[in-house]
Amino acid sequence: MIQGLWIKNFRNFSEATVQFSPKVNIFLGENGQGKTNLLEALFVLTRGQSFRYADNENLIYKGSQEAFLKAKALHGDLDYDLQLTILKSKKNHLLNGKKATFTDLSFRFPNVIFSPESLAAIKEGADQRRQLVDDLLVSFNPRNGDLISDFRKALKTRNKVLKNYLSGLADKFETIRVVESLNPLFLKLATDLTWQRLEALRAILEDLNQAMNSISKNQNVDISVEYVISGENALKMSYSDVENSLQKRVLELSDAELASGSSLVGPQKHDIVFLYDQNDSRFYCSQGQQRALILSFKMAQIVYHRRVHGTYPALLLDDVLSELDSGKRDSLIRFLSDINTQIFITTTDFNLPDSMRSEDCTVIKVHEGQIEGAHT
Repeated sequence: MIQGLWIKNFRNFSEATVQFSPKVNIFLGENGQGKTNLLEALFVLTRGQSFRYADNENLIYKGSQEAFLKAKALHGDLDYDLQLTILKSKKNHLLNGKKATFTDLSFRFPNVIFSPESLAAIKEGADQRRQLVDDLLVSFNPRNGDLISDFRKALKTRNKVLKNYLSGLADKFETIRVVESLNPLFLKLATDLTWQRLEALRAILEDLNQAMNSISKNQNVDISVEYVISGENALKMSYSDVENSLQKRVLELSDAELASGSSLVGPQKHDIVFLYDQNDSRFYCSQGQQRALILSFKMAQIVYHRRVHGTYPALLLDDVLSELDSGKRDSLIRFLSDINTQIFITTTDFNLPDSMRSEDCTVIKVHEGQIEGAHT
């Protein structure tokens, strides 16, 4: 549970302090005032990255060189101080004064984000669908946070070598030699990350179907998922199958990688396809059905986390209620009402259901990057 948050030079907040309810927290205000920025501060502080695909410079208040976030939190019976310094080149996380990793944060402060971006993931690019699954990985096993981070570092290094060749900063022979020296670690991390994605998707599939049938009120809807590697569904692949597939593609695409100046093999190129009654939901489903699928995916992630870890993750909802029709909104509200966890909601309208209006609900008004008041 996050008890309170202090912000300095983050997004459109020059400085702000706010205390939270252990149950429901409503960030209320007009569009463009900073409600989502406040929610994003919580997410970045506890997950290490933004859910809005922003680089560090975008997170820093205009004209400033760095941003600071601090929070007081509880995990079980233990108190924690979280601190984050955001520079243009890096982020520095501290937990009780000591350097913290993605795994440290994810294990102690798990959360699930519902946002308009995530609800649009099916019809948008593969990046958004990969992000959905990588968020799931942390629920599946908190150590996957470090795996994701390690893979991104290896990918960045490999891409830099290939880009240098394309830019004429290195010759072909030297580039091939360096890439071949990087490949063993890169392919090991790529295989491990791909395998963890497959394991997580297989584990959540039953919960996904149950959630979808609950939302759609149609017990006959069949939901399945394909994890696509080079045009092939890999959901039933073994670890060695994945490993062999990636190694083969590296050899096949070595010349193409040199020509493009980037890595063309690995989980950063994979796609996830949601099937609705065996049809590709990108083309077969309405927008409402697509949103219901992603909403079901998030709900299944929460249920899965509770079953595996014994506790619910905190829930962050960024203007999601207004994005849903009344039926899906009612289904989500009923689901949230039964969850004993801390919830943060951004909204322009405080017409929330009675189940969310209680003595445990705090309303925090946001206006032009300022906290104008909080009341229960």
